[in-house]
Amino acid sequence: MKHLVAAAFAVILLAGCQEKENASAATETSPGGITYARIYIPEADDVAIQIAWPTNWALRGDVNQAVPYIGTDLILAGGAEGFPPGEVVETFADLKAEGHLSVTPDYLFGELVAPKENLVKAVEIAAAHLAKPTMDQGWFDRIQQGFAANMAEAASQPANNGYDALRWAILGDTPLRRALSVDPPEMITTATRAEVMDWYQQTVVRKGAKVVIAGEISEADAGGAVDALLSRLPAGKAVVASAPTADFAPRRILLHVPTAQTSTLVLMGSLPPTREGSEFEDLLLASALGGDDKSVLFDAVRTGLRASYGFGAGLAGYSRDLRVMVLSGEVETAKLAEAETIVRAAYSAFLTAPKMGDLTARKEPFKANGERTATLPGAASSSALMALLDGEDANFALTLPSLLNKVTDATVQARAASAFPKAEALIVLAVSPDAAALPGACVITSPAEAANCR
Repeated sequence: MKHLVAAAFAVILLAGCQEKENASAATETSPGGITYARIYIPEADDVAIQIAWPTNWALRGDVNQAVPYIGTDLILAGGAEGFPPGEVVETFADLKAEGHLSVTPDYLFGELVAPKENLVKAVEIAAAHLAKPTMDQGWFDRIQQGFAANMAEAASQPANNGYDALRWAILGDTPLRRALSVDPPEMITTATRAEVMDWYQQTVVRKGAKVVIAGEISEADAGGAVDALLSRLPAGKAVVASAPTADFAPRRILLHVPTAQTSTLVLMGSLPPTREGSEFEDLLLASALGGDDKSVLFDAVRTGLRASYGFGAGLAGYSRDLRVMVLSGEVETAKLAEAETIVRAAYSAFLTAPKMGDLTARKEPFKANGERTATLPGAASSSALMALLDGEDANFALTLPSLLNKVTDATVQARAASAFPKAEALIVLAVSPDAAALPGACVITSPAEAANCR
């Protein structure tokens, strides 16, 4: 009898273990023939759907580059069959759902997050706006005017003009530069609803779209949701994007802005695309270099200039192919040249021997974030989508902590030496009220002049 009780207890324990489900990822095909990735997250309250539609609009010289920015807002706000303009925001709020569209030079991104019990209704609303948007003229006018006002405000900031100058220097007068800077600004006010409709019809199609759905949702329900959301879209044509061109040759540029209250210093260089790997090494290096008030650059500027301000480092990109490292900060005008020398020296020394501190401790926030990502449908689906765009498996979103375990002092040091631009290869740009604050620099008075700095 004792053995039977023990055996029964073991069966109960085994059953309990089997009942606890783990997050998983799979590639599936909907009944309508749409391929998607499903991230199953047990006990998640929400379901999230992420979509990336490829686009080459930002690389085309025959179109208005302001149009996609207006279109991303107009598709959802401008109404659809059965949904009056402006209604979707309140309806989504009632459903405790969120829907967003955003655009980059490479993709139009769509996100829909809703509680499980409201997913069907949220998908119905989003599908109507994706398949049959009304694009109300009144809402077009409102969005266009707001966009123009926002860009005018941004253009009044000297630091923003500095980044415009960098785009002129690196990209030249190309469609990509115009798309990123939304310059000339007249393209906002000359954009038409017809152009937005043309962009929409070329972009929001089934062909080439990457789709991820995440949450506590079965394959049958996931496939049904994907079909309901996308099956009414036309198949469309495959987008063929040409490779963007860029010139990262080192230059020293000073944008003279007499009305600037202080000076801004930026050093920039190129990095390999994320699809080539080692992204965690890059993030950790940027963190140690200029991520907080204990970082190498922050300390170097504070100590070397005896200043009350700091200096930071970050990673960005003009497109998925054109990724950059940016070192930047506000600097006292009289100390601008000295600041450049100090930042260059600190950066150069860092590349030779990265001061990472306790690497295990530095990785902990990233690991904790990775663990949270695997439990949150919105974060998991977004991470999985980025992985798909880099040619990785969607399971990437569930393995971030284990990937971080592979990062060592040796891999970090190797990455700094092989992938990060050398100090002498950086482009330097200063925005300053003093035209002589950066000796030897190419002095300009408008961003466009940076294209001629060599």
